[in-house]
Amino acid sequence: MFLFLRNVSATIIPSIAVPLSIIGTFAVMYLLGYSLNNLTLMALTISTGFVVDDAIVMVENIHRLIEDGEAPLQAALKVPSRSASRSSRSACR
Repeated sequence: MFLFLRNVSATIIPSIAVPLSIIGTFAVMYLLGYSLNNLTLMALTISTGFVVDDAIVMVENIHRLIEDGEAPLQAALKVPSRSASRSSRSACR
């Protein structure tokens, strides 16, 4: 992942967040008594793909805004609102 992102912090954060979310998902499934079958594995795979895809889009947009001269903090605060408005517009079509 480091070769793709070329940034240590952008590599470490998803490397910790994705396994923790998967472990948390399995813990909640265990506590609620859900079994691990093909349907739950497919849902877990699809949801992990959505999370990773959204994270990549966010990092790319923040990086683009920083290259355009935006301060890093302002770029990081600006991107989620832009992404949310775009995804809600595309969902309404």
